[in-house]
Amino acid sequence: MRKQWYYSAFFAIIIIQFLIELGLIFINFDLLSAYNSIKKQYNIIGAINPFVLIYKNTLNAVFIGLFLASILLILTLSAFILAVRFKDNIFDNNNYLENEAFTDGLTGLYNRRYFDSFYENIFAQSYRYDIPHSLIMCDIDYFKKINDTYGHDKGDIVLKEVSDVLKNNIRKSDIAVRFGGEEFIVCLPSTDIANAVDVARKIKQMISKIRTKDIKKVTISMGVAFYKKEFGNESKDMLKHLDNLLYEAKNRGRNRIISGDHQGSIIEVEENPWADE
Repeated sequence: MRKQWYYSAFFAIIIIQFLIELGLIFINFDLLSAYNSIKKQYNIIGAINPFVLIYKNTLNAVFIGLFLASILLILTLSAFILAVRFKDNIFDNNNYLENEAFTDGLTGLYNRRYFDSFYENIFAQSYRYDIPHSLIMCDIDYFKKINDTYGHDKGDIVLKEVSDVLKNNIRKSDIAVRFGGEEFIVCLPSTDIANAVDVARKIKQMISKIRTKDIKKVTISMGVAFYKKEFGNESKDMLKHLDNLLYEAKNRGRNRIISGDHQGSIIEVEENPWADE
């Protein structure tokens, strides 16, 4: 009877350890490595040896063995919990570092480094599967004058306000990027020119409502471009086209939206010319 209890307890612990390790293999191999490292540190396997020796040398081995088995089970589960926490900490740290690498510290928007990677994928999908996408490039009008007149602290406030407008007026599938200085890009996957112009007009309208203590009005110039087969598989050609549209908006006096059309012409957008299409 005692022998049966002994072997039952012994094999129960072995099976529990086996099932935990098997589960970790399917969940995450790195987690299994962390678990084994912690198990080795606490000599969990070694805890079985006294269990066997005591049984051979005393009549009370079963009861002592069950006690050791309980300790072994606790150590095994503790090692599992520590391994999970260890893995979670690594995951959290990696997420933090990734966010730091791809996020603009002042505005909380994505930075150019992230955009370059993200946009290559969007452009490739459009090229291969003829999926539409559009880009909006924004430039805060007379931003240098704002910094020179009111100071960089006020300039930072304007950058944050504009960034908030961008974030709050796009879909979850879209991204807003601080491209550099006072320039921003909004990437709109699966979006045709008509919808892109609607987004641009809404953003422009909302930015015109920004008010700060000293600055009465903030305006932006915008260029809106959409993917066309003429760009081929070169994303840089579309970005150059977008930059030219923004330059045209600034050249015409700022505080306006300039878009290209399907014929390659340049259009100054007041009302949406594609609204009924």
